[in-house]
Amino acid sequence: MSQKNRPRSGSLGFKPKVRAKRMYPEIDTYEDTDEEKPLGFAGYKVGMSRVMMIDDTEGATQGQEVAQAVTILEAPPLRVYGARFYVEDPNSGKQVFTEAWTESPAKELQRATDIPKDGNMENLEKAKDHSKSLEEVRLLVHTQPSRAGLSRKTPENFELGLGGSVQSQLELAQEMIGKEIEFSDVFDEGEFSDAVAVTKGKGMEGPVQRYGIKKLGHKTQKKRRKAGNVGPWHPETLSWKIPLPGQEGFNNRTELNKRILDYGEDPEDVQREGGFKNYGEVKSNYIIIKGSVPGPSERLVRLRTAVRKNGSPGNPEVTYVEK
Repeated sequence: MSQKNRPRSGSLGFKPKVRAKRMYPEIDTYEDTDEEKPLGFAGYKVGMSRVMMIDDTEGATQGQEVAQAVTILEAPPLRVYGARFYVEDPNSGKQVFTEAWTESPAKELQRATDIPKDGNMENLEKAKDHSKSLEEVRLLVHTQPSRAGLSRKTPENFELGLGGSVQSQLELAQEMIGKEIEFSDVFDEGEFSDAVAVTKGKGMEGPVQRYGIKKLGHKTQKKRRKAGNVGPWHPETLSWKIPLPGQEGFNNRTELNKRILDYGEDPEDVQREGGFKNYGEVKSNYIIIKGSVPGPSERLVRLRTAVRKNGSPGNPEVTYVEK
């Protein structure tokens, strides 16, 4: 009789499973491109819906009208309140050289961070004087939840990468400080993006729920919902591969190559009668993304220009949005 075998439950690619540090993620890696533009955007997850579109992918339904599950994000413009300049240290890696802040920050920004109301744009000239030693320039931006269909007032603030050479990044940062970034400044319809967000938090869970391991038999002593063998006596440490209880969900996760199907400035194009469940009504610009993205409703989802581009399928044709 052949021995029973089954694949391991629970991916080791996401170990260790730890809680995210905050409600919205940080992005360390951006696309290496010569295109001079911001390399990301952000929007609040409204919920999922369905659209009818012309299938432009290779397959049996190519050229036909098909139904597609989509995620809707509400994405008011991002406001740039400063820039951060990095240098490369041979011993400790990338380090912050200095920061420059706008002279007229938004009043709501004071809820999220403490910056001088008069700014310090003189640091921009300091960065220009040391442009040869700079490694990278990133924008400091914040969201505008008051312009979305949310009750919160505190914005999220984070870094945003820039394309081009360091010199062009300096010029672009100087031009954009104090201004707003629109979604159309970064992405085009039909383009691929990477969705980065914090997943739903589910608290403390055991290994059966967390990794999908099989429950032990009814004759097992003590517990049934645990790993049967957690390792030898020596060495006395547990391997990181052992399925153990712990935090489930609320992790930083990145989904690659999520296709952007549509973008618009009229919320009535996607508005659902009575509003979306757990969100409410859309009040500003919207983004329609093919498939699902991490996180619950109202959570901030950051979109990054795709680092592993899977071609460019062209402009999608959406014929109907379910309301």
